[in-house]
Amino acid sequence: MAQVEEGSNNGEGPTPSKKMKMDADTPSAITEVLKKCDDYRLFQLIKFYWDRLEQAMEGGVEGLSLMLKDSDNFSGQEYQKITELAEKKNKADSSKLLLNLVMGKGSRARRVMWESFVKMRHGVPKLDKILKVIQELGSDPFGYMDIAHDLSELSSHLKDVQQ
Repeated sequence: MAQVEEGSNNGEGPTPSKKMKMDADTPSAITEVLKKCDDYRLFQLIKFYWDRLEQAMEGGVEGLSLMLKDSDNFSGQEYQKITELAEKKNKADSSKLLLNLVMGKGSRARRVMWESFVKMRHGVPKLDKILKVIQELGSDPFGYMDIAHDLSELSSHLKDVQQ
């Protein structure tokens, strides 16, 4: 029988104390990036990552909607509608509804949503990946967004020229 070192949990991932440390350390950089974003920049981030966010949120739509309800950004009825869709195995529609509701609620809801993403990132791998990309781009992920937007317009123009 193999010996297990003290503090280990048989290689099943980080021990609770180590996980707490990771959760405390990792979000600080992305939190700083998000703090530097004004409301319009957060809006742009959502629009830029819309499709990826919809997919990523499927993995945590219930928890995210609960955080938005607890912060008074969603009503009980809105929360119930999202969770009902998710419980009916319709997570794609529930995440789409959640994102549309957040966009309609305004800047406070959008900021709470991003803060909630940071809190739940380790439980939702696709969400964690998006946050890592934003974090890696540093204090100016928007320069990248502008370049990507320009490239997409260029691609569209090239298709027009080819026809």
